Amino acid sequence: MNFSLLNKKNYIITLFILIVVLIFGLKYGAVYTALGLSLLISVFFLFFEKAILQDKHYTSIGLIISSGLGAVFFINVLSPKVLDTSAINWLLKRGDPAQHFLGWHFFRNDPWSFPPAVINSLNTPIGTTVTYTDSIPLLAFIFKVFNIFLPDTFQYLGLWILICYILQGFFSLLLMRKLTRNISLQILGTMFFIMSPIMLWRAYGHEALMGHWIILASLYLHRSPYNHLKWLLLLFISLLVHPYLFIMCFLIFVVKVLEMLVSKDLNLRMTFLYLFTAGSLIIITLWLIGYFYIGSSGTADGFGVYSMNLNSLFNPQGWSHYFLKDQLTATPGQYEGFNYLGSGVILLLICSMYTTLNNGKINMKGKKGLIIIIIIFTVTALSNVITFSGKTLFVIPLPEALLKLCSIVRASGRFFWPVYYMLLLFILSSLLKTMKTKGALVFFALALSIQFADLSGKFNDFHNMYASDTAWESPLRTDVWEKINNDTYRNIVFVPANVSNNYVAFSMIAAQKGMTINAVYTARDDFKKKELYNNKLVENFRNGIWDSKSVYIVDNFLFEQTILNKKDNDLFLSADGYNLFIPNGALDPQLNSLNMNLYGFDYKVGSIISFGATGNSHLIKAAGWSFAEENATWTEGKQADLLFTLKNPETDLVLSMKMSPLLGGEIKEQRLIVYANNQKIKELSITSNDTYQFSIPKEIISDQLKISLILPDASSPQSLKMNEDERILALSVENLRLDPVSP
Repeated sequence: MNFSLLNKKNYIITLFILIVVLIFGLKYGAVYTALGLSLLISVFFLFFEKAILQDKHYTSIGLIISSGLGAVFFINVLSPKVLDTSAINWLLKRGDPAQHFLGWHFFRNDPWSFPPAVINSLNTPIGTTVTYTDSIPLLAFIFKVFNIFLPDTFQYLGLWILICYILQGFFSLLLMRKLTRNISLQILGTMFFIMSPIMLWRAYGHEALMGHWIILASLYLHRSPYNHLKWLLLLFISLLVHPYLFIMCFLIFVVKVLEMLVSKDLNLRMTFLYLFTAGSLIIITLWLIGYFYIGSSGTADGFGVYSMNLNSLFNPQGWSHYFLKDQLTATPGQYEGFNYLGSGVILLLICSMYTTLNNGKINMKGKKGLIIIIIIFTVTALSNVITFSGKTLFVIPLPEALLKLCSIVRASGRFFWPVYYMLLLFILSSLLKTMKTKGALVFFALALSIQFADLSGKFNDFHNMYASDTAWESPLRTDVWEKINNDTYRNIVFVPANVSNNYVAFSMIAAQKGMTINAVYTARDDFKKKELYNNKLVENFRNGIWDSKSVYIVDNFLFEQTILNKKDNDLFLSADGYNLFIPNGALDPQLNSLNMNLYGFDYKVGSIISFGATGNSHLIKAAGWSFAEENATWTEGKQADLLFTLKNPETDLVLSMKMSPLLGGEIKEQRLIVYANNQKIKELSITSNDTYQFSIPKEIISDQLKISLILPDASSPQSLKMNEDERILALSVENLRLDPVSP
């Protein structure tokens, strides 16, 4: 072997690497493992690279190591706990992951249908698909085939995240091989991709979007001799993972094909054949995953809001632990445009710009396709609302048809991801061209360490979040939910079909009992069908027409109508703060044994009704109320009603209400007009948090007392420029009581 282990430069580099590993290892402990391993492995290859290059297994050694480093990063920065397929608390406790799990959880127990991705038991009667619950159809299909062998509780999202990190390491090494033959530099460069902030950001709850390896695979195929079957396979897989990743992959594919046409490597016939076969595969796959099933256009509001700020590459948005301060964003949705490079990569960028400018003009030969990709993705990410820091620089007016088309990619800030990785490749490539191997090795190790230190705070945050023993407890604790017999009742129906804050708990009950549920979160919905269904559902309920196989969760505005329409055999009760209506429930022996708080109770004069989250205001609230907060409930809309059942009083009553007004902007007071059983009893202005009293003559009180609060000045906090709350609010009510007037 013509190399020496005693080379002084090797010793110096080794000493530097070992010092870095020691310092960072002592400070960051186990979370540092992946970076420390990559540095130590790089030192090893520095010594033995010539020998390794002669090894017939050389081509697989780097791929195995890079894939392994991806797995090590996952284990140390996230946690192997999520690989437990029976562990679902970490999903149910968080918003989006709960949706992703529930999509699979219902899909696995639904019979196969056409198209195969349809879920009929979720979002009934319209249904949805595993595509629109972001449940990663690729894995949902595979595991459904083997569903009879799986336990009742099974999740694959933790496994998917591990796969993503392994493949991130795999494809980043393939890309690094196109930049250098030095395996040490390949491994160090790979770590910049594995530590990608934009990928790890998605671990907050967008598991499917962690498939950044699909972007890297697209860039690798773009830089490789054309292989049509590989492109078709990648397009197919990307569609089975997430539409955003597919669009990125598809555009890179189209540019590759058109590049070959322009360079005359392809004739028109073959170009058409490639595009036609790809298009046919895409249409078939879209049908397969249920994209056309619910009649959704795939559009949604938010284009221009969920965009990329011009400062995004250098705006940490809370990710820089030591070096950079957060900068402003111009819209509340620009977290979707998070594209922070990290301080280590910024250092590399500055150096690469210096060396590139020093070397004269940049060689653009053969890079027109890449430039087109960069322009398209950057323009899409920025949207038509161009922003810098906290300011909107200008808005480009778009025709309605084009704006609707752009709404398909409403979270446009994500589309900078391919450019982000192309920029990283350019930075590494320009430095490798201008620096000597061992100098590049030291510089990459230094930049990698700075990158790790900069992001270490977030690494620790994610580790704590994923490694903690997450407990999820259903807020639905009343015995009635367990006693509902799924042989008798087949559907959980919200009236109207609006998604509850606790839809996850209701969905878990429905899944456990093999019931359907009509109101859940999905990425897209058929809003026309939903509106028609909702209108018919509410109309039928108002008229006392209900399905004896359904359990209804009734909104407050239908409270009074439900009491009037209820028959003797029906149950209408309060359960965990919800209005629960069960047709023929009084005949169910399972439900008769429960001690339940039925509606229609006699209000005891002098008792306090609390409007906090643990209070009993749900017993009297009718229409016009928002959800109960910790200590109070806001009125919502221009009118809020209360309904009491009480015996005819012997004296006049006084209603005492402790409440505070929404004040801000031009609203200096909240006017309040109070009606009792449709008779006006008082008009006043609410200006502060206080207890307000209203006299109610006994003559107007029968067996029921309806209090109506008319609120002409109700406004949204958003319109008053207080915050982003769009609810129409007026009064925050803490408690009330009815007392007899002293003689």
